[in-house]
Amino acid sequence: MAYVVDIVSRLRRMEASLRPSEQRVAETVLADPGFATRASIAELARRAQVSEPSVTRFCRALGCDSVRDFKVRLAQNLAVASPYLERRPQAGAPDDVAQLADRVLDSVIEAVTAVRNQLDPQPLRQAIEAIAKARRLDIYGVGGGSHAVGHDAYLRFFRLDLPTDFHADAQLQRMSAATLGPGDCVLAICNSGRFRDLVESVEIARQYGATIVALTRPDTPLARAADIVLAAAPPEDSDIFKPTASRLAHMAVIDVVATGVAMRRGPTALESLRRVKLSLSQIPTIDEPAPPAPPRDSSPRPARRKTIHA
Repeated sequence: MAYVVDIVSRLRRMEASLRPSEQRVAETVLADPGFATRASIAELARRAQVSEPSVTRFCRALGCDSVRDFKVRLAQNLAVASPYLERRPQAGAPDDVAQLADRVLDSVIEAVTAVRNQLDPQPLRQAIEAIAKARRLDIYGVGGGSHAVGHDAYLRFFRLDLPTDFHADAQLQRMSAATLGPGDCVLAICNSGRFRDLVESVEIARQYGATIVALTRPDTPLARAADIVLAAAPPEDSDIFKPTASRLAHMAVIDVVATGVAMRRGPTALESLRRVKLSLSQIPTIDEPAPPAPPRDSSPRPARRKTIHA
């Protein structure tokens, strides 16, 4: 896929150095990017109150070959980032923090509740069984939220005496997948389910006999490449300032699976958890003195015998 030039960022960076007439075109474009992609050169010049040659000079000043080239690049930006360009949010602290807390937490509750209703017990049972008996578990997380979920999953599973690793880098995922085999398991996490590198890594692992568990949206390339699909499609809020609630919903699913795996592994997981808890309890808090160092062995050591070389 061709690299998409961020023409909006370039425009904002260069706006102050443009001619006055070109600055008016820039202001018109930023005020209504959607209009700028649809308008003819005459319509854009009329709204900016400049001549048509000024519009052409504006586009060339941004490094575009023509007005058409500029509109194509602007449309590419809008295709992925229109909510960030077409809204003019007010900066500063919110007026009602209590209402803000309600809105954010309500979206989290809504997402977790939706995923709870979507989870199918059968693949959930299969995922728990596959991970619990795995010789090795490799976790792949792709995307901002899924990266965090994958790392959180790693923290859940390695404490259960289950050889576990986590990879977010695409090349490391491929290398990991090539070393897996029958009895191993991959837990692939991706909200969109459409990252080609992740799907290819999953297919590599699967061809060598590893079991693939995917936490993703249903009917996606990742879901189709997996053996077991934990299908979850949490709703996303349109508020661009709020964090994506899908991350917390997916973490809740991981907690369900991890709890099931711990119960399935029984005494093995229990002993590992006990050791982890004991080791953490020995870390001093700020209100506690550090534990005394173990005593040194002060018994006299036997004298070393001299060796005489002939």
